[in-house]
Amino acid sequence: MDTNDVLRVKYYSVNDLSAEFYVKRIEDIVCNFEIETKRTDINEIIELYNIQHFFRNKIYPIQWTKQQLNDYSEIVKNFSKVIGKFFSEINIETMESMFDTIYYDYRDDFWKLIEKYKVYDKISDEIFRNIILNKHFLLEDVLKCKNLVKKFSGEIVIYMEANPFCAEMMLSYYLEKHDRNIETLYFPAELSNEKKTLILDNYIASNSPNSNYPRLIFESNGTNDLCLPDRLRLRAKRKYDEQIEVLFKDRTGFEYGVQVSFSDTLDEEIKFEPYDNRTLSVSYSAKWIKENLDYPTLLNNFIYLFAYTDLQFRSLHVSRESQMSIIEKTLGIKGRKEYSTGIAFQQIQMLAQLQMIGYCKELEKYNIYLEDIIDWFFCNYLEEEFNVKGFSFNKSSRTASYLEKCRNIAAEFDSILKKFKIYCEDGEIDDELLHISTEHMFIKDIPSMLSNKYIYPCGNEYQRISHLLFSDQSIIHYIPKLSNKYNSFYCLLEKENIYYDMFNDYQISSIDWLIDHNIIKIDEEKRITPYREKIKILNELYEHDVVCFNYMKNYQSIIMELNKIGLIQFSSSLFSKPEQDYYNYLFNKSEFDNGLDIRNSYTHGTQRVNENQNKQEYFIFLRIMILIVIKINEEFCLKYPTKKEY
Repeated sequence: MDTNDVLRVKYYSVNDLSAEFYVKRIEDIVCNFEIETKRTDINEIIELYNIQHFFRNKIYPIQWTKQQLNDYSEIVKNFSKVIGKFFSEINIETMESMFDTIYYDYRDDFWKLIEKYKVYDKISDEIFRNIILNKHFLLEDVLKCKNLVKKFSGEIVIYMEANPFCAEMMLSYYLEKHDRNIETLYFPAELSNEKKTLILDNYIASNSPNSNYPRLIFESNGTNDLCLPDRLRLRAKRKYDEQIEVLFKDRTGFEYGVQVSFSDTLDEEIKFEPYDNRTLSVSYSAKWIKENLDYPTLLNNFIYLFAYTDLQFRSLHVSRESQMSIIEKTLGIKGRKEYSTGIAFQQIQMLAQLQMIGYCKELEKYNIYLEDIIDWFFCNYLEEEFNVKGFSFNKSSRTASYLEKCRNIAAEFDSILKKFKIYCEDGEIDDELLHISTEHMFIKDIPSMLSNKYIYPCGNEYQRISHLLFSDQSIIHYIPKLSNKYNSFYCLLEKENIYYDMFNDYQISSIDWLIDHNIIKIDEEKRITPYREKIKILNELYEHDVVCFNYMKNYQSIIMELNKIGLIQFSSSLFSKPEQDYYNYLFNKSEFDNGLDIRNSYTHGTQRVNENQNKQEYFIFLRIMILIVIKINEEFCLKYPTKKEY
C-alpha cells in the first residue's frame, strides 16, 4: 500500500483536537504491537513516535476506560526501544532514497529523530547536500534542530544563498505576526547580517516575490537578528509599488470611498445620503455653522456634529478589531509590530480628513481659523473657567506654508502635553521646570487627574466570554431552527426567545460554561436570558477595548464584581490605550513598524518635499490637536464638575 493512502497518526500540539480521528488506528497499532517485530518502514517508526506524544501529553479519547489507558500506556513505553534500535541501525548510504518515501507530515519528525539519536554524526556533508536538493526537502524542518544546524551550517548557508525563497522563511520567523506560538528556528551562526541582507536583496530582485513580503520589509524597522538597511527597505518599497501597480492596472480591486459636503440649503444639521454600497456620503448644514460661530459651539461640533468622539469621549478614529471582518483579520501577512487597519478604519480616516478640510474652509469664509479657536481654548477658556494658568498655544502664521505649519504644530503637541503632565503632577505649571526639562515624552506617560479613569478587559476568561457572546465566529451564534441573520449570540438573545434545548450537542458545553460564569441564566422553562447590565459592559469592552468609568457610575457594583473576578482592570492616563496606539501609529514608529511617522518626519526634517502632502498632514495634525483639546477639557470638567463646559 502506498504510504499516502494511509491516514497515519500525527501529533501537532498540546491543543491538538485530532485524537478522535486516530482512535481506531492508535488502538490497532498499540494492541498489535510486538517489540520483536522487524520494522523497515521509516513511516511506521515515525508513527510510533507520534503516538508517544499523545500519551506523554495526556491526550486520550474519552471512551477509553481507565484499565485500557493503563494497559496502552505500558505498551507505549516500549516504543522508544524500537525507535532507538531503528535509528541506531539505519543505513546512512540509503538515506537519500529513504527520504523520498517519508510521509509528508513526518518530514519534520524525521529530522528531530535524526538529531535525538545523533544520527547526524554519521551523515557526510555530501549525503546531506544531496538530501537538501531533494524536491521534498524543507529547510525549516532542519532549522528546528539546533545540533543539525551546527553540524551542517556551511551547507545550509550555501543553500539559502542559492535559493532566494528562503527569505520568506526568515521574514516570517523574525517579522510576521502569528496567531499561535511557533517553534524556535536555529539559523546558522555563519549566516551574517550581510548574508541575510544579500538573500533578502536577491528575493526582492527575483521574478515574482510574494508582495506581502516586500511590504513587510519596507514597513519594518527590523530586529536585532534581522537588520534591514534603509536602501534594502527602499528597494522593497519600489518592488511592492511596482507589483501593486501591475495588479490593479485594470482596476480589478474593491473600491470604497467617502463624500463630504457642506450645504447652504440643508435644514437639519447632518444628513447621510445614499450614494452606493461602498461610498459613505454625508452632508452638513452650512447654515447651522453660520448661525453658531461662537468658539464653544465650533469646538463642540467636533463631538456632536462630526462624531470625532462618542459620549464617553473615546476617539472614534482609532482602529477597532470589532469593526474588522474575519477576512480582514486573517487575510494576508501581518507584521509583529503592525497597526491593524481595515476598510472601516480607512473610511473613518477619509471621513475625518474631509470633515476637517471642509470645516476649515467653511470657517475661513467668516475669517475664523481653527488655530485661533485652539489658542482661545488654552489661553482664555482654561483660565476663565477653571483658573488654570500657564497653558499657551503658538499659532502658525496665516501666510505660512503648510510645511511651516506642520513643523510649528508638531512642536506645540509636545509643549501642551508636557504642560498638562506638569499640571497633573504639581497642580500648576512651572515655566522654569518646563524649559529645563529635557525628558523625552511618550504618549502613554501623559497622566490623568482622575483615578480609575479607564476600564480595560483582561484575562483568558474575558477573551472566551467576549468571543462566545459577540463574535460572528462563535460556536453558539447560529441555531438551525432560526434565521441566520444574526451575527452574534448576543444579538440572538436580544431579538429572539432562546431555549436551552434549541442547541446542538456540540454547543451545549459553551452554553453551560456561560451559565457557570454567571453571564447567562436559564429559568424553569429552560429559557436563556442574559445578565443584561453585565453583558452591556462586556459588549462596550468588545466594541471599543475600553470603557470610561466616569460615565458608568450606574453600573459601579457590576464593574467591581467584574474587577474582582479578573475580567477587567483599571488604569489612568490622559489617553486610553487604543488612543495611545492610534497616535503612535500616526506620529512615530516607536510602537508600530507601519506607522505614518508624520510628527517625527517634521521634527527631524525628513518630510517629503511636497506641499500637497504637507497640506494633508497638516489637517491630520489639526485633527489630533482637536482630540487633545477634547480630552483635556474632559479632564477639567470631570475634575471640577461645578465649573461649566465650553
